[in-house]
Amino acid sequence: MKKIFQMIGLISLTCFSFFVTEKTAIVVNDMDEIMIEIKEEKDKLKKNSVDAIIDGNTIIPGINGRNVNVNKSYKNMKSNGYYSDKLYIYDYFKPKISLTDNMDKYIIKGNPQKRMISIIFTVYANDDITEILNIINNYNIKATFFVETTWFKNNNNLIEGMIKNGHNVGLLLDDYSDSDFDWIDMMIKKINRQSNGFCYNISDNKDNIDICKLKGNYTIKPTLISDKTPLLDIKNKLQSGSLLSLKINSQVKKELSTIIIYIKSKGYTITNIEENVLE
Repeated sequence: MKKIFQMIGLISLTCFSFFVTEKTAIVVNDMDEIMIEIKEEKDKLKKNSVDAIIDGNTIIPGINGRNVNVNKSYKNMKSNGYYSDKLYIYDYFKPKISLTDNMDKYIIKGNPQKRMISIIFTVYANDDITEILNIINNYNIKATFFVETTWFKNNNNLIEGMIKNGHNVGLLLDDYSDSDFDWIDMMIKKINRQSNGFCYNISDNKDNIDICKLKGNYTIKPTLISDKTPLLDIKNKLQSGSLLSLKINSQVKKELSTIIIYIKSKGYTITNIEENVLE
């Protein structure tokens, strides 16, 4: 019996020691200059979520909210040995009305608050995108290419490099079979490791958006589409969040550098569709 009481006492003492040690560590952390600065700044760095806007069968995505994870940020900065606003770690939360809960809607633009523009190229069987890639890579921007099935099958090696360079690749619908869709979707997301899949629904066919949703892909329907006079159309219609859809032709190739310079002069970031529209 005496040994039992001794054992209980030892366990109690051990638990109490852990409790005291933990409390002491918390007090010490709270007095640390890095922790003090984190707690002073955390509310300033907090961002509220922005709800997606739904209008009929279309959607403008929202923006995720974020809170500073105080403990993880503190540990990250302590391990690096200094305070830096670049070392904060955040917890993100999605909006109440979210794109991910409404994948049966057409994405018509990115959220205007993000001040991003996506340049999208529709690529058909015989299109040569070499010059386009040279131009956008020269300006160090990320673009998005929606490609026809035959072109995809003939350009697997090029696709791999495009995705590695930060460009998005998606599928032009109305030109596929179920087997084509499954194979291309696997090549884009599993083989080439693009995080998300995207479809461009040319004919506004409800069956297309349904299969896209079933495969976990987002469907876009740009409202700024141009081929004959792209620079003029952009100057007249460009808005924050625009998905700018261009066909591959001589006029687009001729004006593309000027288009990029013009968009940047308006203070917009040109990026792929993944960064522009996803919450």
